Amino acid sequence: MAHLSDEPTLRLGHPFRAWLTAGVAATAALGRFESLERLLLGREPSYAPARVAQRLFGSRHFGPLLRWTYGPALGVAYGALRSRISVPALAFGAAIATVELLAMPRVGATPPIRGREAIALFLHAAAFAVAAEAALSQAARSVSRRATTV
Repeated sequence: MAHLSDEPTLRLGHPFRAWLTAGVAATAALGRFESLERLLLGREPSYAPARVAQRLFGSRHFGPLLRWTYGPALGVAYGALRSRISVPALAFGAAIATVELLAMPRVGATPPIRGREAIALFLHAAAFAVAAEAALSQAARSVSRRATTV
């Protein structure tokens, strides 16, 4: 019989915090990248959160909610995956873009994405993954430094 003390708890130093923080940081970093995307495409991409929200929920107002749940969730997914197997950031980014390229049109979130917009989506996902990796690496260095000074 398991005791309550045997169950996992979310401690202050639990890696989930670092994973979530990495997702938040990567999501925030995309704000700068998106202006380059608009410049490259000459318009807002069809996979922009506000446009996805418009298609799925009938209102662009849900765009920030989509952005700030999906991005941090991807950060947690990347951190959890990375803690178990070695996953290069760019491979994770390519996986995100591939899934979005295939799944988002199927669920009606975007029209089919092709051409320059598909390339921009892969760059977008790569930028997210590289930013998440940088945040996770920084968190690991921070923990390592604290451990050596204690």
